[in-house]
Amino acid sequence: MPPGSAKVNAAVPRAASTRSRWLVAIVMFAIGIVPAAAIANAVGPSQPACSGATYSVVSGDSWSRIASRQQVSIASLLKSNGATTATVIHPGQSLCLPGAGSSPASTTPAPTSPPTAAPTAPLAVTLDVFPVQGPCSFGDTYGAPRSGGRFHEGVDIIAKAGQFVYAVKDGVLTKKYLDAPGSLSGNGWRLTTADGTYFFYAHLSAFAPGLSVGSAVKAGQVVGQVGMTGDAPIPHTHFEVHPGGGPSVNPTPIVRAIDGCKNSAVPPQPNETPVPGAPTTPTTPTTPAATTPATTTPATTTPATTTTTTQPFAHRRDLSDPAGQPRPRRVGSTG
Repeated sequence: MPPGSAKVNAAVPRAASTRSRWLVAIVMFAIGIVPAAAIANAVGPSQPACSGATYSVVSGDSWSRIASRQQVSIASLLKSNGATTATVIHPGQSLCLPGAGSSPASTTPAPTSPPTAAPTAPLAVTLDVFPVQGPCSFGDTYGAPRSGGRFHEGVDIIAKAGQFVYAVKDGVLTKKYLDAPGSLSGNGWRLTTADGTYFFYAHLSAFAPGLSVGSAVKAGQVVGQVGMTGDAPIPHTHFEVHPGGGPSVNPTPIVRAIDGCKNSAVPPQPNETPVPGAPTTPTTPTTPAATTPATTTPATTTPATTTTTTQPFAHRRDLSDPAGQPRPRRVGSTG
C-alpha cells in the first residue's frame, strides 16, 4: 500500500473518535448527567466581569424577584449583566449586582432636586459675652501670614496678665490645651455649643479651678486668665470662631459687635459662686476710691484709651531664630 493511503486510513478512525466524543457529551447534557450549573455556563449569555458584589441564582429566581430582594432596580440589574428581560437565568449562575450608585435611582429622581437649595453656609455666630475682661484692645489680623505656611485664624485681644477670660456662650469644654515646649497655643480651651460651633482660646496663664474637659459652662463664666503661654510675646488671648465645627471665620467683626474692652466688671457667676481668684493686675479700683480722695480716681478712669485697636505684633515663633534652626510646630492643638 502506498505511504499516502496509509496516512488517510489513519486519519479516518481519528475523526470518527472525535465525533463519538461529541455525541457522548450531547447525550450526557440531554439526560442530565452534567450538573445544571455546567449547562448554564455552557449555554448562558456571556457575563461581564463584576466590579462589585455578586448573586448566585437559586431555583425559582427571576430578574424581578432578584431585584426586589437586593433592593435594586430591574434596569440597573439587567444593565450590570448585559442582559434583557428575555435573557434566561439558571440556578447556580452568578450575576453582577449594581453598585451603590446604581441602586433604584428610578424611584427617587423627583426628590433629588431640592439639594440645590441646601448648600451649607457658615452659621451666623453671635456672642453673649465678650471673651476678655477689660480694659483691653484688639485689631483685625485674621489671615496674617505665620511661619510654616500657616495663617492667623483668630483675633488677638490684648490685656494685662491675669485679667479674666470668659465663656462667650453656654456650652461644654470639649478640649484642653496644656503649655509644653514647642507649643504654639500654650494653655487653652475649646468651648463647643449645641450646634457644633466651637470657640478656641489660647495663651492662658491659668485655668479656672474646678473645670475640665466635659464641664458645662454658662456665658460669662470665668474659664481662665489672660497670659502669654505658648507662642505669645505679650499677654493676650488668641480667640477663634469655628461655625458648626468647620473652618475658622474672621472673628473680628463678631467680637467687635459686642465690644467689651471698656468693661472691667465681672459678670455674675453661675450659682452665685465667687470669682475664682483675683487678677494679678487689679483693673477695678473700687477699694482705693473708697479710702483715698477723689484725686486718685481720675487716674484710674483714664485707661479707656487702651481700648483703641492695636497694630499686629510678631509672635515669637515668627521672629528669626538666632541659632538659624527651624522652630517646632504647635503641640497638642488643632486650633
